[in-house]
Amino acid sequence: MNIVYSSSDSYASVAGVSVYSLLCNNKSTEELNLYIVDNHISEANKKKFVDMCAEFGRSVTFVPISDIEKLAGTTINIGRWNISTFGRLFEASILPESVEKVIHIDCDTLVMSSLEGLWKLDMTGKTVAGVLECIGDKYKTEIGINPYDTYINAGNIMMNLKKIREDKTEEKFKKYIKEHKQLSFVDQAVLNACVPNNEKMVVPLDYNSYSMIYYMRYENLKRVKHVTNFYTKEEVQRAVKNPAIVHFTTCFMDGSRPWIENDVHPLLEKYLEYKSKSPWADVPLWEDTRNLPRKIMYKSFRFLPQSFVATTMGFVHSDLIPLIHKLKGQTRTNKDKRKLTKVSKNNKINQKPAKIYKHNKK
Repeated sequence: MNIVYSSSDSYASVAGVSVYSLLCNNKSTEELNLYIVDNHISEANKKKFVDMCAEFGRSVTFVPISDIEKLAGTTINIGRWNISTFGRLFEASILPESVEKVIHIDCDTLVMSSLEGLWKLDMTGKTVAGVLECIGDKYKTEIGINPYDTYINAGNIMMNLKKIREDKTEEKFKKYIKEHKQLSFVDQAVLNACVPNNEKMVVPLDYNSYSMIYYMRYENLKRVKHVTNFYTKEEVQRAVKNPAIVHFTTCFMDGSRPWIENDVHPLLEKYLEYKSKSPWADVPLWEDTRNLPRKIMYKSFRFLPQSFVATTMGFVHSDLIPLIHKLKGQTRTNKDKRKLTKVSKNNKINQKPAKIYKHNKK
């Protein structure tokens, strides 16, 4: 089983707790190869990873992160995200060619059970396997796919690197990134836009139990996102009760994360339990840097009627934000056009007449 994480040094303690939970709950796996895409992780943190893995009879390989923009062949507008998140799109190039399939796990997770069931899925003819994202139709049409097409959450996914190499899928990623400067959910949008619908495999929500399902009742969950293609109520409830991977994604019903002060996630105590047994037990919780108005806003969401919150945030998430992205995209396109026009005019102004050389007869 090949597992890939990607981390910077600042996120090493968060990634470390997740890796510790992975090792604890996959002891029976005969072979587990761990790869960490290394975005300048310190030697001290690397040693912690190596020593921790050795205690479980496992090894870890650090893969230096490549210049993502160089790989993509263009500058990338990352917004509030980290550039390393695009690394998963190029794991077929970053990792050794002998690695033909991987499970990519985000740092902000806990692995709560064996991943053998996921690993053994037959991916013949499939490029990627992941859970359905709870997302509105406008986000899908924004990236060029149909409302009822499969749109997966890219946080925890299994990737068929062999097929990606054979199909030259990375070239499609590069082309899409160059042509779309404004990307909602950055690399996730690229992945969903470029991988054909019939090459995406949907797996149980258990393998990526993201935060929203812990805070919202099923009917309100769908109302917030205006989602049409999603799991049944029973499938969501099973993922909440028995998750294989808990994904501590940002959520307006919380506003914090388990490694940050003032978090209220239902599995906070479980996270702190794993952290206390990991090599990063002495790392203090991060300071909650939100200002007072934001703290009050997040707290109020938990006390207001959930149906009201769902309706309000449904407008924000499914109508307002897509509209803002659309307008930003148009503005950026117009700026690029003006820039090209200016360059073209300057070239004409600076262009010198061709020099004519005459041959003088002697």
